[in-house]
Amino acid sequence: MRFKIGAAVLVALVLPPAVAAAQPPADEPVCRASIDGQQLTTVVRFDDGYTVEGPWQVLEDHPASLSDGSHGVRVGARLDRIVEVDPQTGERQATPFDHPVDVTFEGRDRDDLMERAARIWCASVSKARAEEPPKSTSPVRTPVVGVRSA
Repeated sequence: MRFKIGAAVLVALVLPPAVAAAQPPADEPVCRASIDGQQLTTVVRFDDGYTVEGPWQVLEDHPASLSDGSHGVRVGARLDRIVEVDPQTGERQATPFDHPVDVTFEGRDRDDLMERAARIWCASVSKARAEEPPKSTSPVRTPVVGVRSA
């Protein structure tokens, strides 16, 4: 399952920013982002306690003219793995990507940039989680062919 959600997050991260940055409904998971030096961390925590972190390596961080022509902040970052936290045990499991993903985040200021990064991460992980196959609650029974009962 970890590989599947990792791959799905990877695919979801390449969504057009306008789709990913759409406002989530009120019942969506808790999402946050923070930056400390060369590390941008995005986190999504679902109601069941399941948490996915994105430990991004900051490649560039500077004032910039934004795509809408206004002045703001731009951070280019690289994600090469996700970290999933088991809600029952607190165990952290890193899942590396085959190829890192480079994303540029923009905002009017640092707070706006962090809010946008959190929303994009939240939308990406939520999309990946929604695409997971449902978990089976009953055992799978496989008929055995060619065996006779005594």
